[in-house]
Amino acid sequence: MKFISKTLATIFIILINYIFIFFTLYILSAFLLIKSITPDLQLIRDYQRNFYQFGGIREIWQSNDECIEFDKDLVYVPKKTSCKFNNVEFNTSLTFDEYGRYSEHPKNYTNDGIIVLGDSHAMGWGVNDNDTFAALLEKKINKPVYNLAVSGYGTPRELIRLEKSNLIDKVDTIIIQYCYNDYGENKDFRINEEDVAKEKFNIVGKSKPISFLKKLRKSFRYSLTIPIDILTDKNQLMDFENHKNLLESKLKQSSILKDKKIIIFYVNGYDMKFKNFPNEKSNNFKNLTYYDFDVGLEHTYKIDGHLSKVGHSYVADELSKILK
Repeated sequence: MKFISKTLATIFIILINYIFIFFTLYILSAFLLIKSITPDLQLIRDYQRNFYQFGGIREIWQSNDECIEFDKDLVYVPKKTSCKFNNVEFNTSLTFDEYGRYSEHPKNYTNDGIIVLGDSHAMGWGVNDNDTFAALLEKKINKPVYNLAVSGYGTPRELIRLEKSNLIDKVDTIIIQYCYNDYGENKDFRINEEDVAKEKFNIVGKSKPISFLKKLRKSFRYSLTIPIDILTDKNQLMDFENHKNLLESKLKQSSILKDKKIIIFYVNGYDMKFKNFPNEKSNNFKNLTYYDFDVGLEHTYKIDGHLSKVGHSYVADELSKILK
């Protein structure tokens, strides 16, 4: 009995120490992040990423009324204006016009331009107008590149935005940046009645503030589970097959793509990768080719996870090799 009691006491002490050490580290990591101090240690980095996402300090582009306006079909679209967008790792200004994210398009308006579709990564969350891969690519190939990507969009809304842009006759190539979370919209998106769309618009990015107690409970839970996730390498490799089938089914529903060259590549922050993302032509879609650019942590903001200036430059270089 004494042996069992001592064993239980030892386990209890170890557990208490585990809780105390890692919860303290989480709080310390959050404090350092608020002070813009981001040590290059995986546990601290993952704690800071978690606090950034769930601690209420991250600004969301599409929750800023100065940046978006209502659209019945798309819920929200970028306003044709400039708006400030800042977070702990960047201070930027985003400008949109009738051609999407602003850039100085070449004046030789022909029918061999390029359209970029995608979400926040392609839109250029975290970089200024001239630093998006679309703007950089435009300068490299000296052809108009129209960046219609919008933060939060999946494939269905990207295609609706393309159809409403009146740009399809100006281009022969469509570049699509895919993200793993596109799957949810690709599976469930429906165009709503106007009143439903307005209701969704009113709540975009405007969730109710989380109480201090709830934040504390989340911090406590994450501080204990993240070290285990790191040790087990949780959720690092995903299967692309279901994503690909759903994605291609959505693309095939859009008749305006049938005569266009389609390029698809994958970007997602936080090193979440597909184990089988293709680097070849599609077997089911004759004018579609997948390219695996192997975008890694060195191409993204350490905490925010979106493409950095370095990442946008890298993607522009890879695309220019394909398009030249």
